[in-house]
Amino acid sequence: EVADAYDLSRQELIHRLITENIVQAWEYERNNDKNSQENEHEITDKGRYFLLNTNSANDVADHDFMINEKVAAAFEDGYKEKINRLKKGDWVFLYASGKGIVAYGQANGKVEKAPHYHRENKTFFQRLDPFTKLTTPIKAREIKEILEREFPFAQTLSRINGGEKLLKKVQDQL
Repeated sequence: EVADAYDLSRQELIHRLITENIVQAWEYERNNDKNSQENEHEITDKGRYFLLNTNSANDVADHDFMINEKVAAAFEDGYKEKINRLKKGDWVFLYASGKGIVAYGQANGKVEKAPHYHRENKTFFQRLDPFTKLTTPIKAREIKEILEREFPFAQTLSRINGGEKLLKKVQDQL
């Protein structure tokens, strides 16, 4: 029906949806991650700011591990290595899909390893100290308003430029 309404073939409609929506979001995420990696050496006295997806949409146990153990973690090859990007003093906001930022803390800079579903070294994590669990999550819409831009929430770990505004918001909420 949509293809007919716009006088397009189904293939043309699918192509437009992919190129105008999915590809643009993917390129944004890729460029954001590339810029973050290029600027890894830029550490201020206040640390850097990151948003870490807790994987709650795929595995509640992963989310619970992060909250209960007060850690920033990633699981499985291709994702777990992102935890190595965190340096001592970096602020990490834990983001649960569909809820928002549910907790935050500062990375201790020491990567630890643990099993994930009985497979050795599939979990990389850093302890967050101090660690604060929020009573009211900060929703994606609100995060975008605070940062005054779009943000790739689905990405495992994303550097936040202007993260000090987000830190102020979560601290003021307490």
